Amino acid sequence: MIAKEFEDFLIGHLGTYLIPAKDLAIFIDSHNVEHVTLLLANSGLSRVPVITKTGHYVGTIALGDIMKYRNQYGLSSEQVAKLDIELMVDTRIPTVSDMASLTEVMHKLVDTSFLPVLDKDGVMLGIITRKAILKAINSLLHDFTDHYEIQPK
Repeated sequence: MIAKEFEDFLIGHLGTYLIPAKDLAIFIDSHNVEHVTLLLANSGLSRVPVITKTGHYVGTIALGDIMKYRNQYGLSSEQVAKLDIELMVDTRIPTVSDMASLTEVMHKLVDTSFLPVLDKDGVMLGIITRKAILKAINSLLHDFTDHYEIQPK
């Protein structure tokens, strides 16, 4: 369990954790592979969230997911290019609700670089990155005593 004072301090930075969906590179599940491959290759992003046209979270996509699908079904580049990415989406990346505890977020970020944040209806609100949490912890380590006094038991 996170000490209440530490959690209070980190929760105070909560607004900086979430990168809103409107500020992210996001694909729609009906985008075709050709479009997605081009954007992924040119953006430098390794994995991007995928949503429906109504904003509901579907999963994530990476070039590796496309290649895996292509190889699994023995398809040529031309055959796979026009397919919708919904067929290749990786659904194994954990998500958190917008009401998730800091403990849950930190536990899930151990194994992934970002967590999609969903509302109660499954609409993607944005992501929390491992980098944002590490920056908040860095602030905690450097600035905690500006707000709290530490005394040994």
